[in-house]
Amino acid sequence: MKNRLVVVADRGCLKAYQVEHDGLSTAPRVKLIEHLHTDEVHGRISGKLTDEAGRFPGGNKRSHPEIRAFGERHNIQLELDRRAVKRMAQSINDLVKGRDEPVYFAATREINRQILDALAPEARARIKKNVPEDLTKINGVKLLSHFQPV
Repeated sequence: MKNRLVVVADRGCLKAYQVEHDGLSTAPRVKLIEHLHTDEVHGRISGKLTDEAGRFPGGNKRSHPEIRAFGERHNIQLELDRRAVKRMAQSINDLVKGRDEPVYFAATREINRQILDALAPEARARIKKNVPEDLTKINGVKLLSHFQPV
């Protein structure tokens, strides 16, 4: 078996492993080379945004119930997810650039196609196996078993 790069991702976490095979041992050496944790998608929206004084008129119900807040961001979670996918794709592009080994990629079904679409064509062409599963919590040789042919 040849050396390869294994990249696994889920919604907010990206891990890249360098897999090295030597002729002396039967088990490959799996080394974590990159761990990216995007803070955008984890946590509550209220922790990221505030309603500063004057931003939302009629803050309580007793003052003016007919006044509603303007300019609320209703799709903020979708925007945070989009930014996280873009950031992960850029990290994968940076990892693949300058390497010549094949790349194995795994991401959750929800974001697998989005990340692949956001990759540069050179990086996308280097992916030899794509597994639509969440493998971020699996380490070592067990991770490689998910990329073996059935």
